Amino acid sequence: MAMNDCKASTSGAVTENFDVFLNHRGPDVKATFVAHLEDALRCAGFRPFLDARSLMKGNPALKSIDQALDAAKVHVAVVSKRYAESKYCLNELVAMMRSGKPVIPVFYDIEPVDLRWVENGSFAEAFLKHKSKGRTQKKLQEWTDALRALADITGFCLANFKRDEAKLKREVVNQVARLSPSNDPVDVEPYRVGLQGRAHACIQMSDNMGAGAGIIGLVGMGGVGKTTLAREIYNHFVAEKKFRNMTFLEIHRDSSTSDVEVRSTWVRELQKQLLWNLLRVQTSTSNDYSSWFRKIASVGPVLIVVDNVYKLNQFEALVPFVNDLHPGSRIIVTSRDRSVCNNVAGRSKLEHCLYDVSTLGVEESSMLFNWHAFQADEAPEELKGVAKDVVKGCGGLPLALKVVGSSLFDVRSYEYSEAIWLEAVHALRQNPDVKGVLKWSYDHLSKPEKHMFLDIACLFCNHMVEEALAYWRSCQDCMSCGGVETPHTSLRSLINKNLVSVDCGRTAFKVHDLLIDLGQEIGKKAKKHCVNGTNAEASIMKKQGTNKTLSLSLVGSRKQKFEAEDFASMPNLHFLELPDGCVVTRDFRCISTKIRWLRLRGIVLDCIPLRLDLSCLTSLDFSMSTNLASLWTEPQSMLEVCFFQNLYIT
Repeated sequence: MAMNDCKASTSGAVTENFDVFLNHRGPDVKATFVAHLEDALRCAGFRPFLDARSLMKGNPALKSIDQALDAAKVHVAVVSKRYAESKYCLNELVAMMRSGKPVIPVFYDIEPVDLRWVENGSFAEAFLKHKSKGRTQKKLQEWTDALRALADITGFCLANFKRDEAKLKREVVNQVARLSPSNDPVDVEPYRVGLQGRAHACIQMSDNMGAGAGIIGLVGMGGVGKTTLAREIYNHFVAEKKFRNMTFLEIHRDSSTSDVEVRSTWVRELQKQLLWNLLRVQTSTSNDYSSWFRKIASVGPVLIVVDNVYKLNQFEALVPFVNDLHPGSRIIVTSRDRSVCNNVAGRSKLEHCLYDVSTLGVEESSMLFNWHAFQADEAPEELKGVAKDVVKGCGGLPLALKVVGSSLFDVRSYEYSEAIWLEAVHALRQNPDVKGVLKWSYDHLSKPEKHMFLDIACLFCNHMVEEALAYWRSCQDCMSCGGVETPHTSLRSLINKNLVSVDCGRTAFKVHDLLIDLGQEIGKKAKKHCVNGTNAEASIMKKQGTNKTLSLSLVGSRKQKFEAEDFASMPNLHFLELPDGCVVTRDFRCISTKIRWLRLRGIVLDCIPLRLDLSCLTSLDFSMSTNLASLWTEPQSMLEVCFFQNLYIT
């Protein structure tokens, strides 16, 4: 434990913030294993709490120990043979197990089984003594439950290390490192222009807020660089190490609805990310999020960035109690809507500032464009004039400058390169709005690249890259959709042209909201993709599907009952997502035989309909459809025709 049993009153206040709490019985291991472990943790850059070194004389020790226990991000329980004799060790253990934070058990000359049966094992005598001293049955049960819970956690046994304490110490330090918040920097673009002055101004705003908690709102139009600026500020604070813990939360709009909503599952994932980053706590339900959030104040000053907020309730779902944060904490919010930031700030009593993220000036715009178009600070002499006109047409918007510049990068190798540049100038003058600028870049894609861009913008944004590649591979010889003959090459081209990106793990697609809107508008106009739930429902009701319709997503629809004939007007349908829990009746032969992607969550059927042709399927999601559990055990399953290497099943 963190103090000697008989000397609790001689020590006092905590002198610094601690991130590792060492729970142990002092007379057993303080001068040996725990002393060496504490030194190793300090050498690794951690701040462990050990009472002999961490407390000053003169003030109540128990209060200081409780504060250190609350502040610590990771707890280490070193359980020795006489550990259970200490009521302090046991009370600390109860608090540790209730905290929800990571607890690392170290079984020192004792086995986990001894903690599970305290009535008969090594701790039986200690518990009899506690009982004789008048400990209540409730208290004894609390201690018993905490010991049993600790025994169920995978920990480290000295016996397994052949009593090599040095090796045991190293493994414990490594585990602390794995479980500790890292405050790693977030990904940033390799070439950034005009950020230094903007970031400095926002950081100065933060510094001027003083010792209390504060909110900074970054406001500006889509594509102006709010997220890029927020990432730059975040990484500055990572390097400065001003905040104890930090988190960067990115809100993704639900593209299946015309409203700016966020799926509840995404909100839940962001809540889990926040608690893990700030508390290293993993929760199983959303009901306890608010109570866990209140505990963030015990950590110390934190930084929370919430990017791309459309509505106040989205922010409140993630940061329900802004006034409860520790003094010195900062919240950064990015939004296109100034009123959202005003409402966030207005509902709190915190210091707050708004920063207008403006478009780039002429010089900065030219630098950003030239880098993406020529990989140089300046345009070639023969193109300086026309490049200047293209830059002007982009209106100082970083997103437009990057996309258009990337689209023109290799144009100089073409025979009619000058004509293409002049066409770009004309197109940008005709369509001065940002979508018009981006549309020009889309228009100059190859046919396979256009096909793939629309698929990503309409269907696969935030989905796994491998799932989409399986879908495209299955269409390489498809006559009904035209297919993408070289999906890897086309994807690389879209990434190089800044129309599409993938996350840092290179697993999921990321696309700017403006590009998603553009893709969905084009897909809808061409009658290829109908993925907005409300519009898709209208197309079903009015029988507006055609031979051109390749995808239909009804996820955002409120309609819960369909007839298979509703889809008969779409014989080339490749992608179909239905509302959770819906019912589909009648003859399934009406549904396209070319289906590649099928989502049927929570359906009430107990078997796949016999007339539903799944022979082209690459991805099947029937999660929450508990009645289909028997499907996997039945002989001659209807899914046998689909089992090949590209099939993904959820």
